[in-house]
Amino acid sequence: MVMALLSSCVISNVQAGNAALHDYGDPNAARLWRQLAALERKESSEVVHIMQLGDSHTGGDYFTQAYREQLQKRFGNAGIGWLSPGYIKNQRSAQVLMRMSGTWKTRISRTNPENFPLGGFANQAEPGSSIEIVPKQALFGLQRVTIWTRRLNDESSAGWKLSFPDGEVRELSAPLTNQWQATYVMGSALDLNSFTLRAESNPPELGAIIIDTLTPGVTVDSLGIVGATQRVIARWQTEAVREQLQWRRPSLIVLAYGTNEAFDPNPDFDLYKQELQHTIRQLRAAAPEAAILIIGAPNSAKKTGPGENVGCRYRLPAGLRTVQNIQQDIAISEHTLYWNWEAAMGGRCAMQRFVASNPPLGRPDYVHFTEEGYAQGGNAFYEALMSKYLKSRPKR
Repeated sequence: MVMALLSSCVISNVQAGNAALHDYGDPNAARLWRQLAALERKESSEVVHIMQLGDSHTGGDYFTQAYREQLQKRFGNAGIGWLSPGYIKNQRSAQVLMRMSGTWKTRISRTNPENFPLGGFANQAEPGSSIEIVPKQALFGLQRVTIWTRRLNDESSAGWKLSFPDGEVRELSAPLTNQWQATYVMGSALDLNSFTLRAESNPPELGAIIIDTLTPGVTVDSLGIVGATQRVIARWQTEAVREQLQWRRPSLIVLAYGTNEAFDPNPDFDLYKQELQHTIRQLRAAAPEAAILIIGAPNSAKKTGPGENVGCRYRLPAGLRTVQNIQQDIAISEHTLYWNWEAAMGGRCAMQRFVASNPPLGRPDYVHFTEEGYAQGGNAFYEALMSKYLKSRPKR
């Protein structure tokens, strides 16, 4: 509700552009539209999982929350979905609060390439440490809580324990190996309006927490890492990514990188193009039923230093136009969906107008958005997605 109110006020201050969502021949787009149409007609028991992988624009969960909220209102709410393994500094969930106690060692794949699950985070707890998870909105119906863990040594690990407010405690199975494995418990929504994961002796490393409502609808998993480029995906364990995507069965994978590539002082654009192509092919092999959508890097600016002069007050990052062109070229050659965020903002000087608007839609760094700015972007993405859906859904 808050997001909808914010979006209504931001449009009056900055005129947004019209950016259509392009389908360059994605082999699974038709399946996505069929699934959504069946949900809208109340003829399906399926869940459409949407997974967005990205940088800080995804990691704040403002952009994703804006379109998540509208998709779930239209097609059904299938739950909170994929969460980071506890609170991660500078990361945020729009759906839950995480309160950590005890001692934790957090690993982030942006700076460490060793054995990461999907999403690129891992958290190791000392015995007795815990995570209290408090949903920001009331949950309804039967819920499934899944965690992904792995053993860190040859010694047997104890499973994590899930504690409910009424005092009930359930034990989640311990992983048998040092490979990422899933275990889950079921609970009612009344129990899960607050619950605590607690580590026992020799706890396994925690890689993800997923909360699903067992009803038809949509989930939007927001898996962003502050400061990341799309290269970070190559640091996630190939076998874990494949297993987790096969388990999750996403209908749509959204790639939302490019800002950090655009600011790279020593870019290798040929390598970037090869790596983006490899990432898409890797994801297609692991999730052969998923449509893939590339979001072009949003507009940004540099107040000082070298950059491209395109007639704005400040220069653009030197690599921004090249990165955006590569993203669209790869979308065409790899037959994915594509959405131009910069065009939706209003063009080359858009971020500078966003920062100057009242209320501000961009932050003073001319890179990140305010909450209102992200809401506008997420709403524009939703409108583009729905416009393509309405044109492409099967006729009855």
